[in-house]
Amino acid sequence: MSIVFAFAVLICVPAVSPAFVGQRMTDDLFSVSFGSEKHGWAVGRWGSVLHTADGGKTWEKQNSGVNFTLSSVSFVDEKNGWAVGDRGTIIHTADGGKTWEKQKSPVTYFLLGTAFATKDKGWIVTERTNILYTEDGGKTWTVQFKDQDFILKSVSFCDERNGWAVGEYGFIYHTADGGRTWKHQAGEFGFSDETGEVVGGNYLFDIVAVNPKTAWVVGIDGYVAKTEDAGKTWRKQMKGVPKTHLFGISVGEKGALIAGDAAILRTTDGGATWKEVKVEPSIRYGWLYRIGKRGKEGFVAVGQAGWIYGADTGAGEWRRAETR
Repeated sequence: MSIVFAFAVLICVPAVSPAFVGQRMTDDLFSVSFGSEKHGWAVGRWGSVLHTADGGKTWEKQNSGVNFTLSSVSFVDEKNGWAVGDRGTIIHTADGGKTWEKQKSPVTYFLLGTAFATKDKGWIVTERTNILYTEDGGKTWTVQFKDQDFILKSVSFCDERNGWAVGEYGFIYHTADGGRTWKHQAGEFGFSDETGEVVGGNYLFDIVAVNPKTAWVVGIDGYVAKTEDAGKTWRKQMKGVPKTHLFGISVGEKGALIAGDAAILRTTDGGATWKEVKVEPSIRYGWLYRIGKRGKEGFVAVGQAGWIYGADTGAGEWRRAETR
């Protein structure tokens, strides 16, 4: 795989629409995480970190101390959080983002996703199919697993033992022992004997682990799938889903939500059907990249040009938040 191609699909988001030319632009955001119902953080290009203390109504910038793209953020409470990104960047805060300190990565790859199950135990997925692990809050990171030279985009754990990692060509890896062993569950890559073209699974962007048996995954071309048997089988659930890129998924007590290219989708019947929700102002000419859960039934989505949208119980209507 060429470096040019790898980095072209690393973030893989559409270009800014001409409809937005001339307006004040801010940095794209790629991840959001709440440590409590009130306190949340979003990260993105050029080391951008934004913080809210009012449940996502208003956001203010924090000084991350880095200028590389931050692709993922994970908070376990109102104080302790981690963000990861380009060139092996890992930053950590123990005071709610007032100060961020760098941590040392064992690899200099682009770090694409991170998830912490506790204040001590966390994982990072990277390009070149590396999974990094810490059990001391990031004081030391080790390569826990590595495979073929593909890109992993997202990692999610429902507890300290059970988690999934997903990425390029539909690859899905699963662990039931905290990452001591990772098993390949799905995905393929090869070349056609007839044409020589690449043959592989869908590019997967995000995974959410609900419990040890249940997880959801989303990807390109409107791909949505769910497992209820710890990944032994993955069932497509795409009725009502437009054939567009789906970047992020989040699950609440009353259903699941997907963020993507020009749309937010919701299901209230376990994924049997999906419908677009109302978003004000419209994101028809833009995209939202990740959805984070806020409290029991609140949600926040982030994406293009610093857009941050929020929704309360039911998540049927979304409105853009104020950023400063």
